[in-house]
Amino acid sequence: MFQKFITLEWHRFFRSSYWQKSLILNILLGLFALYMLASFLIIGLAIYPMLKEKVPDKDPFILVNRFLIYVFLIDLIIRYFLQNLPKLSVKPFFILPVKRSQITHYLLRKSAVSFFNFLPMTFFVPFAIMLILNDYNVLSVVSWFIAMMAFTLSNNFLNILINKNNRIFLFVLILLVLIYASQHFGWFDLTTVSGSVFYAFYQYPVSVIIAIAVFSFLYYLAYKTLKQQLYLDFLSDKKQFASDDGLSWLDRFGQKSIFLRNDIRLIRRNKRPRMVFIMSFVMVLYGLLFFSNPKYMKDASYLLIFVSLFMTGAFTLNFGQFVPAWDSSYYNFFMSQNFKYREYLEAKWLMMVIMTILLFVLSTPYVYFGSNILLLLLVGTFFNLGFTSYLVLLFGAYNRKPIDLNKSAMLNYQGTSAIQFLMVFIIMFVPILIYGLANYFWGFNIAISIIFIIGALGLVFKRPIMNFIEQKYIANKYKTISAFNKN
Repeated sequence: MFQKFITLEWHRFFRSSYWQKSLILNILLGLFALYMLASFLIIGLAIYPMLKEKVPDKDPFILVNRFLIYVFLIDLIIRYFLQNLPKLSVKPFFILPVKRSQITHYLLRKSAVSFFNFLPMTFFVPFAIMLILNDYNVLSVVSWFIAMMAFTLSNNFLNILINKNNRIFLFVLILLVLIYASQHFGWFDLTTVSGSVFYAFYQYPVSVIIAIAVFSFLYYLAYKTLKQQLYLDFLSDKKQFASDDGLSWLDRFGQKSIFLRNDIRLIRRNKRPRMVFIMSFVMVLYGLLFFSNPKYMKDASYLLIFVSLFMTGAFTLNFGQFVPAWDSSYYNFFMSQNFKYREYLEAKWLMMVIMTILLFVLSTPYVYFGSNILLLLLVGTFFNLGFTSYLVLLFGAYNRKPIDLNKSAMLNYQGTSAIQFLMVFIIMFVPILIYGLANYFWGFNIAISIIFIIGALGLVFKRPIMNFIEQKYIANKYKTISAFNKN
């Protein structure tokens, strides 16, 4: 049965329209993967002699073990954002006489054959060889290596649990914060604990049983979790009751509330829009790289306006550029309903406005670096409200590439076309060009005033602008429906 699964998956992958249409992109991603594997291989070979030369009074093996805790934590974070879970491709088997346990084991074993599991191996294998060549005990090194691979696979299954259970995600997030705080405030040195724990797998080879037990336990938990969720809605005996999800306050927006609710639920329930939402808040920290640097504050003010636009417009840019592709799986259903297209567009615009204002509020502590920073953030907010929000909606009228909501947002170019690149170029570089020229000829105050006026005029003339955008969507309505249905 497993061989049958693999054969069908192979055919599905190479026969998909996405593979055929994105052959060049897949080749580039393959070359990037080879580059990463080669890089980790070189690091694994070079790190022992390099540490031996740089820190001759300490054992390089112990030094590596001390920082392995951070390696595994970073690996888990990267997996959460980048690793796609193989779950949708087996849905056709749910209605066939195939045991759910077989499907579940297949999914878990397929997830183990992942680039994110091979990447650590290209480091640990050459590093273990270097240890043996430098007269470390062979049996102990093999024990340590098996333990490291067990923890790597444990991360794989822990990632599945985090993605499937919000409580586990919250627990892991709190744990990461506590680890960072303990290290930052000097409560205890985590690297010392890490060094002792991981080095114990070399000192006591029998302790590899502990690593294997951790791996087996997480595999079992992932198995139980996935197996419980392997039901189609119409096969489930579970009774479900209607709920407004606490969104009844949106009723004040009239018919727009229908689409606002849909977008909020879209973000809550699907991985890719949820990642866009979370990363919008993470981008607020982007200012620390620039506002805290005196060089940028003095000699590169044009970068500061870019940062201000990017921070306050992160959600508008990342979410808005895929309108209406977010709704591609049910877009034809939307278009068959009795509502005004304007309400649909107004809801998307309102969503971006609310998030832009919220990101500005969260960015106000940057006033610590000077009142000019707060002024730049305010100007960037108005520009995003009165220009960026309209532009992303306008370009959306020509966006005809669907999106798989369950795939990760990171390094995922599905739904991306030349339209997005042109739009980002206009949004990011046109205001910088305007600001740079105005600042050169008339100074800082006039430059930010022009950017502010552009945004303010957009808000003043909202009605005719939205009328124009609505007409573009209506004119391209059936082309968009046809494109979404074909993919």
